[in-house]
Amino acid sequence: MEKYRKMKKNNIRLLVPFYNVGDLDFYYHLVRSLRKYFSEIYIVYVTGEAREDWKQDFSFQNLELNNRRSKSLEFLLSKGKIYSQLKKGGFDAIFVLSELWTLEFSSYLSNKLNIPFIVWVRGDHRKVREARRINWFKRLIANYLEVKYLNRAAFVIPNCMSLYEKLHKWGIKKSKIVEPVHNGVDTDIFRPMAVPRSGSFTVAYAGRICPEKRIADFLKIAEKMKDIEFIIAGSKNMEVKFPENVRYLSKLPFEKMPEFYNMADLLVLPSITEGFPSVILEAYACEKPVLVTREAFPEELRLFGAIADLNDFEQKIKELQKADLKTIGKEARAYVKESFSWERYGESVKAFIEKALLEGRGL
Repeated sequence: MEKYRKMKKNNIRLLVPFYNVGDLDFYYHLVRSLRKYFSEIYIVYVTGEAREDWKQDFSFQNLELNNRRSKSLEFLLSKGKIYSQLKKGGFDAIFVLSELWTLEFSSYLSNKLNIPFIVWVRGDHRKVREARRINWFKRLIANYLEVKYLNRAAFVIPNCMSLYEKLHKWGIKKSKIVEPVHNGVDTDIFRPMAVPRSGSFTVAYAGRICPEKRIADFLKIAEKMKDIEFIIAGSKNMEVKFPENVRYLSKLPFEKMPEFYNMADLLVLPSITEGFPSVILEAYACEKPVLVTREAFPEELRLFGAIADLNDFEQKIKELQKADLKTIGKEARAYVKESFSWERYGESVKAFIEKALLEGRGL
């Protein structure tokens, strides 16, 4: 009854953990979509620095841990310290983005505080570990722990249908897995705009530069297409050589991304694995079609552009140069504006958090 009264008054304190609070730059609008449903969103983190403008929407606490090289060892040796820092916080639930450290943290704190944790699964971390050639034994341990912690959650929310199916195959209990909740996009921020750009046909890639994104292979394709300009924005997690016709803009802050998309005619995503890529929704909102691999494109999303094997990207880019991309782009924007709001995302996640509280799930 007390939990019901708190929900009626929107008097729920939600805890959201990050290891590096800098990641909130990417997830800011996702977490902010929950703000109006809860009395407070309290973000805890280990590294990085919370921006001043974020503090208008969230409360922050930088956790003091026993520093070690390994995240797992650091957490293991700091459990008591974490609990002592948060035990009087009056939290009602934990919302987790599915990184292994935050899963471990949330599983432990959920048990200690007797509150549920709800997980939003945003990607296939197994495929990522494989692509990055992490030692097989470490992969085995990570995969085991991931399943262990997910099975302790009140609800596990995949962000697309392919992840929904994979969660079942990995051994997550059916009673934990719910229907996918897709990302949103703010079409007031991501929109067509006039920006300085070259006169050349321009192809953009936005995202991390890492093995699972297959950027090294894509750059070989770009190098052969001398008459096309390529622009890349994202953090550099591996060494690559950029050809002369490729401009690397480093990792851009979130507020610069709309301008970035508008510098291009086409967005590419050559990944071997994705969940429900925000970059596709953002590109669509800016009226930019996409060229993606089949592995990178969720089945429930409408295609505005083309799907191809990476080996066929060169030919597909040439074909798309001749297409009416402006008309395709306008249709893409109308589609996401109608179907993928952050309000819809927030309402869906809020409903699962409330259900977990009312039913005492995961306790």
